[in-house]
Amino acid sequence: MSASRLSLVAALLTLGLLGCDRAPHAPAGFEPRRLDAGDLIVLEVSGDYEEMGRQQAVLLGDVLLRVYREQLADHERAIAKGGVGAALLDRVGIPLWSGLGGAFEDSHFHDELAGMAAGLGVERRHLMRALLSLGGGSTVFAATRGAMADGRALLGRNVDWDDSEGARRPLVVHYRPTQGDLEFLSAGWPLSGVPTVGVNSAGFALSFNYFETDPQVGMLLPQWPHRRALQKARTVAEGIEIFERARERGISTFMVMADAAGDLAMVECTPKRCAVFRPDGDWFAQANHARTEEMIPFDRYRSPDSFDRLAGMEAAVRPHLGRLTPELAAAALRDRSTHRWPNASNVANLAVLNAAVVHPASRTLWHSTTMQPFAPFGAYRGFSLDPRAGPREIPASPWLASSELVRERDSVERAREAFRALVDERPADAAPILEAVLAEAPAVLDPTRIAVGAGYARLESGDARAAYDLLEGATSEASEDDVRIEALSLRALAADRLGLRPEAAALHRAALAILEKHPEWNVFEQVAALAARGVDEALPDESPVTNPYVLRVPR
Repeated sequence: MSASRLSLVAALLTLGLLGCDRAPHAPAGFEPRRLDAGDLIVLEVSGDYEEMGRQQAVLLGDVLLRVYREQLADHERAIAKGGVGAALLDRVGIPLWSGLGGAFEDSHFHDELAGMAAGLGVERRHLMRALLSLGGGSTVFAATRGAMADGRALLGRNVDWDDSEGARRPLVVHYRPTQGDLEFLSAGWPLSGVPTVGVNSAGFALSFNYFETDPQVGMLLPQWPHRRALQKARTVAEGIEIFERARERGISTFMVMADAAGDLAMVECTPKRCAVFRPDGDWFAQANHARTEEMIPFDRYRSPDSFDRLAGMEAAVRPHLGRLTPELAAAALRDRSTHRWPNASNVANLAVLNAAVVHPASRTLWHSTTMQPFAPFGAYRGFSLDPRAGPREIPASPWLASSELVRERDSVERAREAFRALVDERPADAAPILEAVLAEAPAVLDPTRIAVGAGYARLESGDARAAYDLLEGATSEASEDDVRIEALSLRALAADRLGLRPEAAALHRAALAILEKHPEWNVFEQVAALAARGVDEALPDESPVTNPYVLRVPR
């Protein structure tokens, strides 16, 4: 263990880090604090941003260190698979950003990072590498005026990202800057870098949805309006202005905004471009695909997953229009009615990490105190920047204490174990786990998705016959179209390995026919290219292009 790491451990032992703790470099009279509310970690920090970064590192301790190691490993795997561009980003871009970036942006991103790095005893450029390893889905709604019981604005948000076997605990940080910025609440997880959802003392709120574009990140010493808007904006109009005037944005985003006056909007931004979306009425929902004509050409995730979650959120909110409250917002975040199975693209899908509700007029943010895979169903603790607000807790769903959940949790954990094995290229380990889940009676998880995962694992393990047999049911018309596409592609490859050429060609043609029905999707381009070849030629040595996330469980 390095001397700096030993120093950190000594500091943590001195502080105790039990409940509420004192951290160094706090302004006089202020006590930095940590509160554990169920699975949720809540921090209160104050000072300049470097000080607040250091305070977070000390208060989080081993929690932050574990996330750092996990995310740095994710980054290294991504760079290894990313080609020349990824290597250039890693070797040139990141060291350049960490050395010079703070002079070219005003959100104090680099200052806070420097404080965290010092607190952890690691180099800042390595901490930045760990920050840039993330992606994931999100589903949000924004409502105001006639849609609301009180006529004020409201946000409801589920953030989808895996918790890395419990490493990424949900986190709310109460920032009290001493450099002239507004006080604000920011939700995410340790080392998320930017707020996934937040509200400031002026009543401006935002929700950051992942926008997959190419390029994804700004390369030329980018700015972070994703942070600056929460630090400075008092209205939606000011938030939009901060995004539009940014020279180059650090990462693409769909940023949903609301304010205390009831205004709503969303900006859809790539590093170089921004477009503004305004709803036609008093509410809208958003997932992870572009809505504006300007941004659709840059969208690389027009996925059935995103379209399903958007439709699900709209359906969950619509019955409550005209009487929406924070409690009804939480009910919408718990909705699983889009699909029958829990491992599907529902609003309350298994990958939800942060489940939050924001009421800008009262400067209040509620966050679930339960971890993935059942985060939306937990109790929601309220935090407000207005001392008069006194937010009440939103009770947990009764389902959270049911025997049904116990059985579901067991199946989900086994499917997650298999998913990790597939991602780690250990298909022989994944196959028997998935086959055991598939054999459950009655089924707990979607049998067609589990069958596709099991078939993929067997095919990658060299057992084409087992793969071919496992995939039969998932290719039927009873399966969801996106599942059928994956199953047909895999079974066609298995058929070619078994010498069943006419069968393989027919399966590839069936996959292409389904894809033709869905011009709105653009995430199956590799499957389509493979199928186009497979209609005309045998592909016995071709590797599958299936994404293990077809299982719809978090890692």
